[in-house]
Amino acid sequence: MDPLEFSRYARQLVAARPELREELERSNDSGWAREAMQALLRGQGAADESALHSGLRTLRQRVLLRTMARDLSGAASLDEVCGTMSALAEVAVDAALAHFGPRDLIVIGMGKLGGGELNVSSDVDLVFLYPGEDDAASNLEFFTLLGRRLIAALGDRTADGFVFRVDMRLRPWGDSGALATSLDALEEYFVTQGREWERYAWIKARALGSDIRSSSGRGASARSSSSRRCSS
Repeated sequence: MDPLEFSRYARQLVAARPELREELERSNDSGWAREAMQALLRGQGAADESALHSGLRTLRQRVLLRTMARDLSGAASLDEVCGTMSALAEVAVDAALAHFGPRDLIVIGMGKLGGGELNVSSDVDLVFLYPGEDDAASNLEFFTLLGRRLIAALGDRTADGFVFRVDMRLRPWGDSGALATSLDALEEYFVTQGREWERYAWIKARALGSDIRSSSGRGASARSSSSRRCSS
């Protein structure tokens, strides 16, 4: 089965970048693994923020094209599709954090990302946290700017497209709240303001980043137990 017959996006992408056709040829063998995504980014390098944006979008194009081909041909299970797209989001967040330097920003994956259930059209629900209340105003400004740069790395539309749409509405106070929240402020919010559905949403919350993530057993179990939800 030629996925180009069934996907306008795939046709347009291969027409614009013929070298990506190799992803269709490789789709019969295997899907994208997390380690391969990381290796591709290392090979591309990211001398500046523009190069980071370009590298992440090139990775997304390759991963999405091969994953779509495997999905359309029936070679990939639902778990593989959701696991691959979730891994792509995690690798992209990790690469952006590593590029920006400071690692005190804690990026929380919520919803489908938290459960490892992203599909090929999912956005990513994120919450930004940081430790400590010392010099609170300065910390808030710093981590807000850092969060905006991370959102841009994932969500800005460039000539190469975007990586993921980013939804920040699950943070404390939603759109009216600060983009980044201290851990103390988060605790106070849930004690004094948090609604039941917000607390339930955090059941699937997961901190992202290679220096935070230990074993990924929870993510794997979430994919297997609730994979049917990721197609909605």
